[in-house]
Amino acid sequence: MLAWKSLPGDRHESRSTAACARHHIRGVTVIDKAITTMLLTIAGVIAAVAVMNAVYPAVTRSSSAVASASDTVDKRIRTNITVVQSVGELDSSSSWVDTNSNSLFDFYIWSKNVGNIRIPAISEVDVFFGQPGGIERIPHEDDAGGSYPQWSYTLEGGATEWGIASTVKFDIKFDDGCPGSCLKATGTYFIRVITPNGVAAESYFSM
Repeated sequence: MLAWKSLPGDRHESRSTAACARHHIRGVTVIDKAITTMLLTIAGVIAAVAVMNAVYPAVTRSSSAVASASDTVDKRIRTNITVVQSVGELDSSSSWVDTNSNSLFDFYIWSKNVGNIRIPAISEVDVFFGQPGGIERIPHEDDAGGSYPQWSYTLEGGATEWGIASTVKFDIKFDDGCPGSCLKATGTYFIRVITPNGVAAESYFSM
């Protein structure tokens, strides 16, 4: 029986084929790694974008809320008022004097802006008034529905807004028995004025 012997050329060809196979395998492995790396990179980018889309609006809202709160606090700190004068329509003999001929009993309260910022929306100011034990919130005339007491205001000195150093004259109107026996009790009265952002000034006066 004859044994087959590989010729030198055959061995060389076999080695070349094996080398090609190994090279091919290494090439496929490199490509697989490159594809895997590329897919992981894409997945990472997508995940980062998804996280950013979820987090960014919340961060934006939070930043806006902080800025708004800071602005509110800043305005409140810069707001300040004081009550500079208070009088009622009683003369020295405690008789009613209708100083503005409106057939109502009026109390006049002057309040000055002593802060360093304009005070908007004067009609939204809260006014509390009365004698101790009978203090009540007085509505602005727009909210009183035609009933009394109510208050209105005018800006003093030709001012067009309650700006820095400007004074507002509050007119608190009562119709207690007016005009026939329009009387208010003498004694001590309390006034408290509160701006729309919560800054208050108060005073007592006697009539």
